[in-house]
Amino acid sequence: MEVSEPFCCKMLRNKDVMDSTSKKIGRIGDFTFLFDGELTFSHFMMTGSRWEELLEALKLRPDHDAVFSSTIIKKVDTHIHLNTTANSLMTAEERAQVSEDEIRFSELEALDIIDKDNAKVGRAIDVDFDVDGRVSIIVGGGFIEEKLEAIGVKEDVDIIVPSDVIASIEDTIRLSVSKDELDTTLDGVLRERAMEIRNAREAAKTHNKPTRERVYAFWPYSSK
Repeated sequence: MEVSEPFCCKMLRNKDVMDSTSKKIGRIGDFTFLFDGELTFSHFMMTGSRWEELLEALKLRPDHDAVFSSTIIKKVDTHIHLNTTANSLMTAEERAQVSEDEIRFSELEALDIIDKDNAKVGRAIDVDFDVDGRVSIIVGGGFIEEKLEAIGVKEDVDIIVPSDVIASIEDTIRLSVSKDELDTTLDGVLRERAMEIRNAREAAKTHNKPTRERVYAFWPYSSK
């Protein structure tokens, strides 16, 4: 999947889906992830009038989920571009199935995040997708939100937990590190990047273009 810059996955919702002939065939309703030591995209669910027309043409039931694999996404920009035609997608879609192991974004974004000692860190509010394909969790609430509010950068920063420190995702997102380790890392990184964050805020005001700085919440990625 080709992307020119990192993005928050929430922005994928309602994006138009274009086939390989640049024909609009629907829009994204939801999508799923797999977690096996690493968080990865799996399937996308599509809605929209064009897709419904195609389903009706094949006499499929009206509530049939339009599902396709993330592997056929060529590029994401203002639209989601596929590397196949709408007709070919129909054949692939008939084979696509969402397994019980997959995690819907609509469910993931409401899960609590717990550290290795069972202390609540916050909650998942979005998912970050980097240009290198790395998928991570964006954290809100809890002590992290309090820390950002205390230094006046809550509206300027996304705090990201990389999948490397995620131990499991079930009813909660459990980390392999402690809240204290995250706290120590964030204190250092936010001090180090304070000027950069302030400058980005002023530049955004000047150009009337809201922007948020991405800050990794654990040391292996704190400088990236």
